[in-house]
Amino acid sequence: MDNKKNPATEQTLSEEGLRRRRLFGQTGGLVASFAIGSAIAGTTLANSASAAPATPQPDSATLNQFLKTSRFLTGHQSLDVTLGERLYMAFSEQDPAFVTRLASLNQWIADKQPQDVEALDTQLQGQPLHDLMMSVIRGWYLGVTDNSHHAKVYGYQNALMYQVPRDGMVIPTYAHNGPDYWTADPPPVDRLLNF
Repeated sequence: MDNKKNPATEQTLSEEGLRRRRLFGQTGGLVASFAIGSAIAGTTLANSASAAPATPQPDSATLNQFLKTSRFLTGHQSLDVTLGERLYMAFSEQDPAFVTRLASLNQWIADKQPQDVEALDTQLQGQPLHDLMMSVIRGWYLGVTDNSHHAKVYGYQNALMYQVPRDGMVIPTYAHNGPDYWTADPPPVDRLLNF
């Protein structure tokens, strides 16, 4: 029995091992470059985010005016102030002229004194302020400020579309009102919610 190794097999294994080592080395280098690049990109993003100017908070008079207009447009007196602030900030970020347009809408309401939002809708047909009126109403009822497929949700639970049937219908979610919630009797029809 010959204990000497076959030189051809040893050479083949060495070349194969060398290729494997090169592959591992290249893969390791690639992973390291991604890690370093991610760290640099993360630092750059963090620095740019901290350098970006913060969105100014609305003054209380302007926010109160937005809430007053929103109460007229939605017909609901008990609107969520936090949701109102979020919507106001979202509208202001999307449209730099929002505050001016809102002031024009408030002036129109003060001058024309419509009885309700339906009368205002009739008055504003064909006017540029009609779009603003509908945007504010949509924001309160849907909790979003635009119609895109990637719209940011500013209010889900407090959106007005869920307030009217709230006593008899749970807000669509994975966690309804607990186990066997459907076995409870529905609320009587003659009792309406005030909100």
